[in-house]
Amino acid sequence: MKKIIIIILLGISASAFSQFYPREIGIRMGYTSGLTFRVNIEEDLSYEGQLCYRNQGGIFTILRQKHLEMGMDKHGNWEFIYGMGFHAGFYFTDSYRIFYKEIYYGQDLFTPVVGMDGYIGIDYSLETIPMSFGISYQPFMEISLRQIFGINLWDFGLHARFKF
Repeated sequence: MKKIIIIILLGISASAFSQFYPREIGIRMGYTSGLTFRVNIEEDLSYEGQLCYRNQGGIFTILRQKHLEMGMDKHGNWEFIYGMGFHAGFYFTDSYRIFYKEIYYGQDLFTPVVGMDGYIGIDYSLETIPMSFGISYQPFMEISLRQIFGINLWDFGLHARFKF
């Protein structure tokens, strides 16, 4: 009976100190800035939705992300995150560029877009406070009605998230 009680107490104490939060909400600041919502399915797998502002318009992005633990220090945990996803939305533009030639419309025109995104990031999760901070690189390519094909390899961002 003592062995069973000890096993139960060890199981309870391990689960009491594990800090797996299934959801995170936060902000991303960069070329594509906005609100983020991440659902952690497992310790190493998550899905993130982003509602962002770019080029006078709105973009909704969904990403599938894998997490690799890089190490811990006395204040938190470092993670390397990579993944990919898709986005859809709209923006307003008065020009488009093909190679080195730029064409101007003379007025802002509504442009719906769809595209694919990549994701690479490093997160630092605090131990005492349910928050994480990080830097991310999110290149994308997209198709639109005005600019047939667009690519951006320079979408870096900083983010802060609250875990719950």
